[in-house]
Amino acid sequence: MERFKDTREDIYSFQNEFLVRCPFCDSCAILRCIDPDQVDRLAPRRFSCTACGSSKDWSKQKIESWYSRPGDDYLGYPLWLETSCCGDTLWAYNLRHLEFIEAFVRAKLRERKPHEIHGWSNKSLFSRLPKWIQSGKNREEIIKAIAKISESVVTPT
Repeated sequence: MERFKDTREDIYSFQNEFLVRCPFCDSCAILRCIDPDQVDRLAPRRFSCTACGSSKDWSKQKIESWYSRPGDDYLGYPLWLETSCCGDTLWAYNLRHLEFIEAFVRAKLRERKPHEIHGWSNKSLFSRLPKWIQSGKNREEIIKAIAKISESVVTPT
């Protein structure tokens, strides 16, 4: 039986790197922290596309929110890892985020423990996933969708 244990990672744990759709050539591009040792939410970021050579830096002290659609919180570019699934949109910031979702969906046993200090909080991504992703009845369709978007990735460098 596949088992998933809550790692207490939240959505921000996956925001050090975004696979995005290049607004200039529509290829898979990357937006990540310029200094990999500085993983603060306000750390300077660099967008780069190896397909067309475009690049752009972000270094503000404010993060934009793009609530109308999934996208990166910095430049607002559409995510590469997204597809229609179960009447909704399945999306992930990067391959590590997608692997987290896949491990959760595949697991028939999902375990959580209360935090030593904060008890049962729902800050972790495990507890914040939408109900349609949590539902076992959607397991096969979600796994197929994850395979489809995983195959579309040409890892940018």
